[in-house]
Amino acid sequence: MHPYVTGLAAAIFSISVQAVAPQEINQTAIPPAHGQAAWILADATTGRIESAHNEQLLLKPASTQKLLTTLAGALALGPDWHYTTQIRYRGKLHNGKLVGDLLIDFVGDPSLTREQLRALLQGTGVRQVSGNVLLNQQRFAGYDRGNGWSWNDLSVCYTSPVSALILDRNCVQGALYARPGQPARATVPSHQPVEVSAAVEVLSRAEQQQRFCELEVEMSPPNRYRLTGCIGPRKDPWPLRFAIQDVDAWGEQLTRWALGQAGVKVSGGILASRIEASDWPVLAHHDSPPLRELSRRILEHSDNLYADSLLRTLGAEHFKQPGSFRNGTQAVRDILQAEAGIDLGPSWLADGSGLSSHNLLRAEDLLAVLLVMAQDPRANWLMGVLPVSGESGTLRYRRSVLGPALKGRIMAKTGTIAHVQNLVGFIDTDGGRRKAFVLLQNGLSISPDHEQNIAAGRGEWPARGFERRWLESVVTQEPIVKTNQSAKN
Repeated sequence: MHPYVTGLAAAIFSISVQAVAPQEINQTAIPPAHGQAAWILADATTGRIESAHNEQLLLKPASTQKLLTTLAGALALGPDWHYTTQIRYRGKLHNGKLVGDLLIDFVGDPSLTREQLRALLQGTGVRQVSGNVLLNQQRFAGYDRGNGWSWNDLSVCYTSPVSALILDRNCVQGALYARPGQPARATVPSHQPVEVSAAVEVLSRAEQQQRFCELEVEMSPPNRYRLTGCIGPRKDPWPLRFAIQDVDAWGEQLTRWALGQAGVKVSGGILASRIEASDWPVLAHHDSPPLRELSRRILEHSDNLYADSLLRTLGAEHFKQPGSFRNGTQAVRDILQAEAGIDLGPSWLADGSGLSSHNLLRAEDLLAVLLVMAQDPRANWLMGVLPVSGESGTLRYRRSVLGPALKGRIMAKTGTIAHVQNLVGFIDTDGGRRKAFVLLQNGLSISPDHEQNIAAGRGEWPARGFERRWLESVVTQEPIVKTNQSAKN
């Protein structure tokens, strides 16, 4: 265990701390009916717990789980670590002519683009290949999507396959034109190697509700998408974002484009591979931005692809084998235990992004992560890449934190999936103190009539209202901490 963090873990869960009852924080902040709520509040500097409710209850973390993944990355890899994509060869190379095979060693860099691949190929100096171009994906193994990801989300880009081969985020953007009185029409840019068709009716909202109709998508290989169902009319096109289904076909087509743009002629094929090629000579390499910048994508913008690629990479680095969701989640547990003294106990990790419905965490687990971020010099930089209320990332437009009492005072990770709304991070009080807080809300649902009233501007979502009132009470009231130490303060 890291010597600095031993005392920190003890401070978090010291039995000498008596958490105040929820009523002592704010009697008006009542959780929504029928759901589950848990929270914990602590001084970010000392780790003293000031309030706790259901802090050991296992709940779905949603994207707040990204805090665990990035902290493990910070402790195991450091802020300057980066992905390195390499081009290797086997055979004889002379004057730009390769008699043999060219290999592109993909390593799960979520930021890699087709243009960067073109520049990388151009930088090799190779202009002719007599053999094959191999698209190597040895870095990762197993499924490219996490257990517990919803099947009907798999066509959209926030569930793009987390493969070793990632180009242009393994995602295609398109548009659906829906004009009244006309059949809907789907388009994608001509340079995208996918096929999209549509048999979609354009209906009013009342007609959609009467027929229980909505937009649906059917997928078939290689990367074909057929839109069906119905959609409402709209002057501007509806944006579409399709997740790639056949990674090998996607990689082959984009690599063929990059080879052509780089002026490289290939006599053989462009083939998928999973081989150990560490002894092949390296011709060129491309480095991603450092983990410090990648983590901003993960935390500030809640990027699932970046988070889950980091998870699989941690599995590969920690266990010295191809990375997977299985060894990646175990690597996170091992790293947090060994480097920060955080024992996740009965909590369950299925992925690194929090997208899976199988994930379960306790509020106290998330608080432990926050306190390491606040107090461990190796992880302090993570606080600077969190969203800020009313200013950046996923908190820029979150209504519950836009009021004058909260705007600019909260640095926190959001976590939202179906029936879940969580917020975990730091908040600065009127008294000039910084608090670490975890606020989890699961099992959220309201009646259809209530939902229609909110949509019509009559009222607010109960979970958002509770979140706002709870946070405002922290800012304006110093919670009572029943310890001798607090009496001295």
